[in-house]
This record gives sequence, C-alpha cells and structure tokens, in this order.
Amino acid sequence: MRTYRQKRQQKMPIIVLSVVIVLALAVGWTIMTRKSDITGGTKSENKKAPQDTPVTQKRDPLPGTVTKQINKPEVIDYNELAKESIMKDLMAARKKDLGLDNSVDLVVKSDESFTVGSHTVSMEKVIEQAFAGRGKVLEKELDESGAQKLSAPTTYGIYVVQPGDNIWNIHFRMLKDYYIRKGIDLKKDADEPESSGLSSGVGKILKFSETMVTIYNVKEKQVTEDINIIDPLSKVVIYNMDEIFALLEQIDFNTVDRLRFDGCNIWIPVH
Repeated sequence: MRTYRQKRQQKMPIIVLSVVIVLALAVGWTIMTRKSDITGGTKSENKKAPQDTPVTQKRDPLPGTVTKQINKPEVIDYNELAKESIMKDLMAARKKDLGLDNSVDLVVKSDESFTVGSHTVSMEKVIEQAFAGRGKVLEKELDESGAQKLSAPTTYGIYVVQPGDNIWNIHFRMLKDYYIRKGIDLKKDADEPESSGLSSGVGKILKFSETMVTIYNVKEKQVTEDINIIDPLSKVVIYNMDEIFALLEQIDFNTVDRLRFDGCNIWIPVH
C-alpha cells in the first residue's frame, strides 16, 4: 500500500515535466511575437496607425507623386511706415543695405507686392507693363511648383510722390544718397547748368535717369509716360536699383562733367 508521500513523489516528475512544457511554449510564443513585430506584423496590424503618431504629422506622398509648396509673395505696406512696426524695420534694413536714406520709401523685390493707401500693386504686373511699353518681352521661367516667375530677380526702390514734389528733385535726392555712400557730398546747385549754359555732369545724369525710371499710377494701375504730371499719393516713382547702381558705378565723379547726353543715350568718358 502506497503512502501519501510515495504517491506525491511519483507525481513530481509529471508536474516538473508539465512546467517545462509550459515554459517552452511561453518562450516559443514570445520569440514568434518579437519576430512578427520585426517583420511588420500581420496585415491587419499594418493597417493600424501607430498610437503615438501626432495628428499634425504629414503623411508621406504616394509613390510616384511629388508634393510642392507655392510661397505667396510678401506684401510691403507703405501705410505701416508711419508707425513703429516690423515693416518699418524691414524697410530701414533694406535701405541700409543699399546705402539709401530718404530718396525712396520702399525697397521691394520683383516677386513682391506693395500697398499705398487702399491700392495693392504687384511688382511683376508693373514690370510687365513697363516692358510692354518699351516694346520688350519680359523673360520668365518655371519654378519648382510649375508657376511662372521672373528669370532675373531684381530689387526696386519706390518713392511715393508727395504734394509739392517734382521729378527732378526726386532724382536728385536719389543721386545725393548714392554719392553720400561714396563719401561725396553733392552741392545743392550741383545740378545747375554751367556758366556756358550747358548742362553740368550731374544734370546730364539726372536727365538720363528720367529714361530709366517707371512712373506708376497706383489708382489707375497703369504705367504713365508723362513724367511731368506728378500726382501726390497716387503716383510712385520706381527705380531699378540694379540698373541705377550699374550705371553710376561706371562714372568717375572726377570726370563727371565730361559726360555726354543726347536726350536718349549717355556717353561715359574712358580714362
């Protein structure tokens, strides 16, 4: 007759074997689960988005597609210059970079727009009109988004005409600003004719500059050829700063009185 202790001893190997089998199954299941995670899991699991994915996260584009962002041009607001503002600081910084002071109110890029009063003007539209008026075609190219843009980005200085202004004085202020940067202080009568009655060198530059600028009516949204009629706060004088500086850099102020101007072209003396 077996005692309870003998029966218990006979059952021990069976219990141990059962525990070993259970442990083996648990280890096997763990290995298979980890392997499934590494290889991507089941199809149903792959369809589920990760729980910790932020809702603002952008999804990857579909294969074969290209995502592009079109940046809107910045609007430069003349009305903001009358108060302390980011726009005022921006214009001050741009003018400083060009060495300009009060000869222009705004410095605008060719892909930007500007606002005077309640009128917003696209620089690109102004440039297109100016080119068409001169019988030229404005060159454009496609950007990354497929939209057309100017092939040669340019910087423009814009002066908003005020009561009592005239085109001659506006140009003279621009020229004075430029030469101050060169360490040359133009006299107030530097643009006056010589004793012989002929135009001074500075006067010739000012006359030629009239052929280089664009007068734009912001109310009518039209380029005007009549530079003698300047309407306050409705017209702006637009300078292509790249062209203006390129011209002035070629002129030696010591020989400025040797310049020749025929009403259309200007000849610069060669040293």
